Amino acid sequence: MFALKNIEDIRLPDKTLCLTYDDGPGPDSAEIGRFLRERGVRATFFVVGKYAVEHPDILDRLHADGHLIGNHTYEHPDLPYYVSVNGDVRDQIIRTNTVIQKYNEGKPIYFRATYGKWSPEVAKELNVDIRSSFRHVGPVYWDIAGIDCHFWRLGKSVEETAEAYLADIASKGRGVVVMHDGSADMDTVAAKNRTLALTLNLIPRLQALGYRFVGLDEIDDPQLTAPAHDTFGLKGHNGRFLQYEDAAAATLSWSGGQAGGGGSQFAMEQRGRGKVAIRTAQGRYLRVDPDVDETVRLSEEADVFALFDSIPVNASQLMLRSHNGNYLAAQTPRGGLLQANAPFMRQAWRIDYVPGTHAHHRPVSLARRLQNLKKAALFVKSKVLQS
Repeated sequence: MFALKNIEDIRLPDKTLCLTYDDGPGPDSAEIGRFLRERGVRATFFVVGKYAVEHPDILDRLHADGHLIGNHTYEHPDLPYYVSVNGDVRDQIIRTNTVIQKYNEGKPIYFRATYGKWSPEVAKELNVDIRSSFRHVGPVYWDIAGIDCHFWRLGKSVEETAEAYLADIASKGRGVVVMHDGSADMDTVAAKNRTLALTLNLIPRLQALGYRFVGLDEIDDPQLTAPAHDTFGLKGHNGRFLQYEDAAAATLSWSGGQAGGGGSQFAMEQRGRGKVAIRTAQGRYLRVDPDVDETVRLSEEADVFALFDSIPVNASQLMLRSHNGNYLAAQTPRGGLLQANAPFMRQAWRIDYVPGTHAHHRPVSLARRLQNLKKAALFVKSKVLQS
């Protein structure tokens, strides 16, 4: 889940730095990554989706060199303003994730806000959607500002830029450092970018001064580690939450009155190839083999029968498909036990994702409801015509 404010003052020991790059991938990103690997430095590259989708080869090389690939939106908008004019901020995250997700399987996706601009409204807009919030950590701010792009614009030399960084680092003694391996919204600056040369100059000098470097995923700070344990509730057609007694082989039912409490909180794990595993807050997995028994039960293991296809319906709803193709629904139209008893998508329960934060989904307008009814009627009409 996203924090309501920028993640700042990250806990680091003296003379410890965390190196990050924004706005790439650019022409020199792979060379920067290779040099850092040779120096034993792991960095986080916060990439812009519109560039990342054009250069998967660069991302492959950065990942192979041990660096982290983070999300820096798709088109680099000013997020608080973008939300204020009803911009689709979730799409900015989701589209970039389609490119970088494979580098973050089973791990958090680190995020940095463009220009460092953030607001609670942006966080809440993102947190209502599991696709744009699940296992996201951020926005990660900085201690040593990314002045390089501004210095290139002013025509400053690599040496002048390195000295400015060294002075700022010396004054702080530790922290998250930003540089720019691309220029997401300043094409005139992109042609002047010399951040590769800056990296070649700066890193050996810092190491000679006794500074050590750590990756974001090596930092033991609750601001960075707590979001990976976020939980959520699941609400069904009957307005009730999925409830369980936490015990091996226990069943689950659509009977909970609220999303809070130990018996109605879940977490999700991505398992590759579009599969997810859903577990209770205590660590037991939802598991079902509909060919044997269509009732979903809790299990200590996450084998193939505990893997589901997650199919988003909208920002706050999803459907889950089990191993043999049946969708999750309920024992009866009004509720009861959770079962994989729906062979067709139209029979599946559309399950509301309710995050354990203050995020809330905007109520559906009357116009939207009427439009949805029209779509449903057209579907029925098409089935009648086919028959």
